Amino acid sequence: MKKSNELLIGLFTCVLLAILYWGVNFLKGENLFSNKQFFYAVYDNVNGLTISRPVTINGFKVGQVSNIEFNSENADLIVQVAIEEEIPFSTNSILEIYDSDIMGSKSLELKVRPGNKMANSGDTLIGSIATGLTSEVSEQFGSVKVGLDQLIISFDQVLKEIEILSSTANRLLLANENQLSTSMNNIESVSNVIESHSKSIDKILLNLSEITDSLSAIQYISISDHMLDVSQQLEFMLASVNNTDGSIGKIIHQDSIYNNLQNVINSMNHLLIDIQNNPKKYINISIWGNDKKNNK
Repeated sequence: MKKSNELLIGLFTCVLLAILYWGVNFLKGENLFSNKQFFYAVYDNVNGLTISRPVTINGFKVGQVSNIEFNSENADLIVQVAIEEEIPFSTNSILEIYDSDIMGSKSLELKVRPGNKMANSGDTLIGSIATGLTSEVSEQFGSVKVGLDQLIISFDQVLKEIEILSSTANRLLLANENQLSTSMNNIESVSNVIESHSKSIDKILLNLSEITDSLSAIQYISISDHMLDVSQQLEFMLASVNNTDGSIGKIIHQDSIYNNLQNVINSMNHLLIDIQNNPKKYINISIWGNDKKNNK
């Protein structure tokens, strides 16, 4: 009776261990009751690919990564995958590592390619790495990093120049400290004098303003009076011209005076013409004086 109990306990323990082993493998994604085919691919860098990551065809899971080994002879990595589905494909097919999510988790995709020789369990397929989002971001970040490095170098140079200028300014200030102190004292003294005489300065400015206003008023009054006198004189002249009793009015308004002046001008013109045509009639010039004797 005791031996039968121990046998039952041993059998129960074996069953539990089998269930535990199956459960662990099930959680890993392995199906112990399926016919698996193992294939291999060689990579220089697996980019973070780990065991138990899925192997897919067009997004459909057909297996998983079963093992990753380091080959010390060639310094490369050998990835073993277990294909659970019975899918025929050629040896030209590719096992490509790609980003399965935005966090950069790696998985394998079996890209089926046509070929004459079909792949069997134990064959080595072509391994490749797809350019994923994280790789592109890394490349872009690399170029941005180069620009930032150059910017930092330029900023460091600017800081060095500022430091040099600052040290130069400090040396100048130390060398001319006494003169600067004297200048500041003089400026303070002048400021105190101006502040103490601010009321007097305000009175002077007020007086100057009043004098300027007075001069402006006087000048305006004198100019106005002069313009008034000129206006009155012009008005008197115009009244004299318009008055027919005055000399200018008579000349302008009476036709007889204009006619007499016109006759005088005509007579003078005739006289000048006659003098020009008969000059001896009016001017008698003798060089030897004979004419005077004859006249006697």
